[in-house]
Amino acid sequence: MRSISGPLSEAVLLVAAIVATIAITGAILYNASFISNEIVSLSADASRQIGERIVFVYGFYNSSSGCHYLYFKNVGDTVIASIGSSTLILGNYTYSILLFYNETGATPYCGCWSYTEVENNNTLWEPRETIVVVACPPTSIESPYKFIFTLPSGVKISDTYRG
Repeated sequence: MRSISGPLSEAVLLVAAIVATIAITGAILYNASFISNEIVSLSADASRQIGERIVFVYGFYNSSSGCHYLYFKNVGDTVIASIGSSTLILGNYTYSILLFYNETGATPYCGCWSYTEVENNNTLWEPRETIVVVACPPTSIESPYKFIFTLPSGVKISDTYRG
């Protein structure tokens, strides 16, 4: 008489192998899906950042108002909205200050900044359009002046200027 434990053991091992294979396949497919979603998200961010390009045109300090005037041009292919959500840091090589956006306008020594669209004042920074940023630090800063302007998308520009 043949023992039933041999075939039963083989059947249990076969079921265990199938369950393990299904679990491993599920984990691999989940991770592949996660990685795919991350790649899609990163490529969307990269294409938006490629489309958002700005350049510094000109900057000067007005000693009578204590404010700095910075001209920027959108040379990218996309409209930039939410300009007021940008970050502006102004200073020199030894001192810098984070200025806060004030949508009603910057006033002398307010520690804030505002902007005006030069061509088409519609709160959208369109391609080929120039804006002037008025930045009024709470204290005077010695020249040469340095700024860092970062858009909400992470596109950043920095430069120095005098007077």
